[in-house]
Amino acid sequence: MSKQITYYKNQQKQIMKRTRLIMLAAFATVFFNSCTKEDLVDQQIVEGTISTNTIWVEGDNYIIRGNVYIDNASLTIQPGTTVRFEAGASLSIGYSDATSITAVGTVDKPITFTSTLDSPTAGSWQGIFLYDNNSSNSSFRYCTFKYAGTNDYGSLNLSETSCAFSNNVIQYSKKLGIRCIDENSYFVEMNNNTISEGGSHAVRISATKAHTIGTGNTFTCADGFGINLWGSNVTGTVTWKNLTTPYFVEGQVFIDNSTFTIEAGTILKFDTNGVIKIGYNNTATFIANGTPTSKITFTSSASSPASGAWDGIWFYDSNLQNSSMTNCEVAYAGKSNEQAIYIQNTKLTFSTNNVHHSNETAIITHGSGSFVEMNNNTISNCGKHAIIIGADYFHTVGTGNTLTTASDMGIYLTEATINSSVTWKKQTVAVIINNYIHVDNTLTIEAGSILKFGADGDLWFGLGATAQLNAIGTSINPIVFTAWSATPSAGAWAGLYFDLHTSSNTTLDYCEVKYAGKGSDQAAIYMYGVNGMTIKNTKLQYSEGWGIFKENSILSAGSTGNTFLNCALGDEGELSSI
Repeated sequence: MSKQITYYKNQQKQIMKRTRLIMLAAFATVFFNSCTKEDLVDQQIVEGTISTNTIWVEGDNYIIRGNVYIDNASLTIQPGTTVRFEAGASLSIGYSDATSITAVGTVDKPITFTSTLDSPTAGSWQGIFLYDNNSSNSSFRYCTFKYAGTNDYGSLNLSETSCAFSNNVIQYSKKLGIRCIDENSYFVEMNNNTISEGGSHAVRISATKAHTIGTGNTFTCADGFGINLWGSNVTGTVTWKNLTTPYFVEGQVFIDNSTFTIEAGTILKFDTNGVIKIGYNNTATFIANGTPTSKITFTSSASSPASGAWDGIWFYDSNLQNSSMTNCEVAYAGKSNEQAIYIQNTKLTFSTNNVHHSNETAIITHGSGSFVEMNNNTISNCGKHAIIIGADYFHTVGTGNTLTTASDMGIYLTEATINSSVTWKKQTVAVIINNYIHVDNTLTIEAGSILKFGADGDLWFGLGATAQLNAIGTSINPIVFTAWSATPSAGAWAGLYFDLHTSSNTTLDYCEVKYAGKGSDQAAIYMYGVNGMTIKNTKLQYSEGWGIFKENSILSAGSTGNTFLNCALGDEGELSSI
């Protein structure tokens, strides 16, 4: 009987043992199915200040609580490591003492910085901050940043420091992806990164250090955002690269002591105070050469820009003459000084560009401002003139330009004396003269040109030195000298004056001189002491005085075929004291 009892007890123990094993197995299944990988590794809460050299290893789960500082130590994060941040937490490197961070993952084992929340949103944690005691050897490679940032700061922030930042991903930033807080913050290396799905710009950085953004980056931003630059001085040999998003420029950018290049295809958008000033303080070269299929665009950052939405591009005395703009578009500029392009006492190559919607004049030159080359440009939709330029430098405006202006505007010439042999090329708008222009060399005016004179306009030849006019039009393309007025009348301007140093080789052929004869000389063409110049096939109309007046002067025998209409004092008059 006792053996039987013992047998049943043993049987009962075996049954209970099997039941416990089944229950344990079931519990384990539920437990393991409900846990994440991070629940099964060691969780390390990181808070306060770390001041000893530290390595964060793959497999441990690092939780950043509050504001954590790395000072007087180095932090190395191994590939594959995940660092999670509690709500509002941040990691600061080099705030007080010399520090470095090395966060170098691999393609297969990236390092991840993210939120502890089950359902994080943009701005769930504050971000990573590198300060002035951070070493420039600090690096982030093959890292992923998610759900960081604040309204003012990015997922990554640099203050008075630099780092290498390549092959990284930044997603879901509250606002900025990366913020470089001052002019001394930049990238030692910055290539092949992806920044997307943020609340504003991918990167904010000073114009001084914008060239440290490298190649192969993919920046995806909502409309109105891109790479945010604030105005500062750019020096050295630098290139602003063509990125996958526009540059948004705030304020004044000075290019001095610099060879500055903008890559083809680049888009720059300027705020209301935006301007680029080249050679304002020191010598500079500005190279903005696009291609026909990859133009460089300078425009407004406004969503619906109007003419004069930003200042423009201004070249000063210290700009070097190898500066060049080709295949560029300049749109909606001219806010402060009313021009999109300003050129003061310097010159540059300016060809195959499109300037449109300038507030007033598209291009204004000052002093010796002019062009090394200026061909095949398009200027349109400007409030006033296409160009204002000194009469002595108008010959640097080349050919193939398509210029359209506001009503009765054109290319305005400022007062000057022409001392070299030059040619004024035919343009698609009139040349406007409303001041004294003296010619003391040879001036050639191309067929088809139209010159309009204001009440103070005067074109005077041979006053101080030998001068010659070659104004040879054709029956189809005459050269027209007329009044600058929508409704002109006789005597609206003085006329053409040929003084005693005028060459006998001077020729007007197939020209029209209209609405002149203003003033005491009272002639559309006045000759003083000129022997043998030629006027032929020319129409002289609506003079308030004579058509041609000769004082101690004679015309050549070839002066034939001229016609006169409504010249108040007569067709030709003369006075001789000989």
